[in-house]
Amino acid sequence: MDQAKHIYPARLDFLYQSIAVYATTLVVYLVIRSIAEWDMFPTLWQDPILLLLSVITLLSVGALLYHLFMQRRIEIDGDILEFTSRARSRTIHRSDIASIQIGPRSRRVHRIRSVHIRLKSQRRLVRIRLANFQHRRKLLEDIRAWAGPLTANHPSRVPTA
Repeated sequence: MDQAKHIYPARLDFLYQSIAVYATTLVVYLVIRSIAEWDMFPTLWQDPILLLLSVITLLSVGALLYHLFMQRRIEIDGDILEFTSRARSRTIHRSDIASIQIGPRSRRVHRIRSVHIRLKSQRRLVRIRLANFQHRRKLLEDIRAWAGPLTANHPSRVPTA
């Protein structure tokens, strides 16, 4: 792997999409409701559906603002794999890794969903869900190149018969 620093920010497109869907549903509901009842435009407290759609939309906006504020990302730089957010940062050196399991693949979908990193000093695995980060295929390639022979399914570690 080259020595350039690779940065993979967290994906937020699902939050943008959910806000768009909820807000559109809210507007369509208001239009239909106002057409159905000419004399009365519903207030927020009189209509439980309007209240529910408003709360869901506001929660989605709050989640988006939280994730934008946290700025989660993975950085791969030389011998270091770093998980960074505004609140904390965790650095894993290649020498601290016992093994890396790429996969497991889903039985129905032939796509790698996660990477499991086993550290020498901890019993718990470090899990990276590739779908949570932008450019997941490039992230997977960079993790494979970064890990090299530490990967559990690396061709140099597969026993030959």
